[in-house]
Amino acid sequence: MSSASGSIGDSDSSYDDKTTLVLEEELGDGVGETSSLLTDKNANGGTADKKEYGAFNEKDTVIPEEFEGNEYQYHAAEIEAALANGQIPWSEEEERTVLRKTDLRVMILACVMFFSLDLDRSNIQQVVSSDFLLDTSMTTNDYNVGQSLFLIFFLSLEVPSQLMNKRFGPERWLPTIMFGWSIVSTIQVLITARPFFLFTRAALGFCQGGFVSGLAFYVSSFYKSDELSIRLSWIWATQSGTNVISALLASAILLMRDVGTLKNWQWLLLLEGLLTMAIGIATFFLIPSLKTPGIASIFTPREAAILRARVEHDDPSKKNQSNKDVGKRQTPKQIAGSVFGALTDKYLVPIFILGYIGFIPSVTMRYYFPINMRFLMFDTTTINLLIIPYAALNIFWTTTFSKLSDHYRTKWLFAVLSAIWVFPNLIFLQFLPYSANRWWRFASYTWVLGYPYYQPILVSWVSANSNDPDRRALAQSIYNIAVQLGNLTAANVYMENDSPYYHRGNYVLLALNLTSIVLAISIRTYYIRENNRRDNIWSTMTELEQMEYRNGGGNEKGNNRLDFRFKI
Repeated sequence: MSSASGSIGDSDSSYDDKTTLVLEEELGDGVGETSSLLTDKNANGGTADKKEYGAFNEKDTVIPEEFEGNEYQYHAAEIEAALANGQIPWSEEEERTVLRKTDLRVMILACVMFFSLDLDRSNIQQVVSSDFLLDTSMTTNDYNVGQSLFLIFFLSLEVPSQLMNKRFGPERWLPTIMFGWSIVSTIQVLITARPFFLFTRAALGFCQGGFVSGLAFYVSSFYKSDELSIRLSWIWATQSGTNVISALLASAILLMRDVGTLKNWQWLLLLEGLLTMAIGIATFFLIPSLKTPGIASIFTPREAAILRARVEHDDPSKKNQSNKDVGKRQTPKQIAGSVFGALTDKYLVPIFILGYIGFIPSVTMRYYFPINMRFLMFDTTTINLLIIPYAALNIFWTTTFSKLSDHYRTKWLFAVLSAIWVFPNLIFLQFLPYSANRWWRFASYTWVLGYPYYQPILVSWVSANSNDPDRRALAQSIYNIAVQLGNLTAANVYMENDSPYYHRGNYVLLALNLTSIVLAISIRTYYIRENNRRDNIWSTMTELEQMEYRNGGGNEKGNNRLDFRFKI
């Protein structure tokens, strides 16, 4: 078999008459020796509860002469024809191979990319554990303003960046903005006073805005809905892993006091900025894409066809997700309409709100962890090392909860359990006596920050319940805007006149934590009632009406369609 010369993106879901004729002549009515796909749907309207795989061997395939040099087109057409007949034309071993290759090639790079983001946006926490504020004649309120400026610019670029991501493709746009923020991160070494500090925080937010939602959208193109939470958890676990790595780096680099003409915190910013610059440049050449021929070096033509078909079969709305030409055909008025539609989607807004309030307690405490540990009289090296315990806990519990969420196909429960985790620890911290040993206060912070971060679960929830590629892209951006607004709020919960124990701030965190628990339970009830309402309408339709509706009938689109059921 010759290697494929075309990329996955060279074809769409339709094939010419010549393709159909050859397939009919070669394969007859049944495409390969496959088993029937059971079509019973689960209560959430998701994929089949059980499936049987075809006994297929790629080595036995004889590619017709008409498709020599373009085997991907042949396999894609063959698979589509089989799926249309209710069959799965690949073996379980083939699917495992495709999934393993995707994890190794897509997810590892995605985690490295996220590492680059988080290293540059969070190393300010290690910087303030040094004499940075003293050297630059700034206060903690100045630090708050800088964090707020970063978040304002970060969230203001969410939607514009996602539109650019759709237009040019993530394989081009994501490395571009990575290189941009690495430059800004590097020039932070020139900070001497408040004005330039505020400028660099704003510029860093400007460059990094839209990256998180763009990366989540990119990753969702490669996976089915019940595989996405755990993969996204790897990305957000990278955030905790970055905390560990940056803490170790900071512990070493901050020992470089007045080496050369730079202070220790300047060395930290310079070296980490150069590291992320190298990652950004490398990503230009390494990032795989469904739209570029480079994917052929990772998968065989048949594996490439399986990769795309299995995702689109699970969620037909992803059929055009990798089509970056869609953005070019939209006028400004259409773009504005799409953004407004995603922003006011009544089925997604509750998740947006949960994303806003749900993480404020932990983010507030993470922002102020170095400052509070410094108040407890820990030295700079110890403070950076004390980050490691909560980061390790967070990695373990985040990936565990996300895996369980995928396994049991439920989102709301693990969001509730994650929020419940935080509540008693906030109570403990609030009423801990002033005279208590400092390690008790450290333990309380560690247990809160080590909680199962349910951001991956909410991101996959938004993705699963969008049911439209353009809506999915914009909804993920809007969701991330909500999260960043929450981070902006978190940066201003603990105020200097409430220090050092922040009792007023802790009461605010307790109220928000309880609200997030109630909201997650309410979202579950909302989706169940909507699914039941659609079931009742669907049951009144004849089989012919249902078939016509499935084939594109009805005026409803996206998650408003009667044949769509919300994941709960």
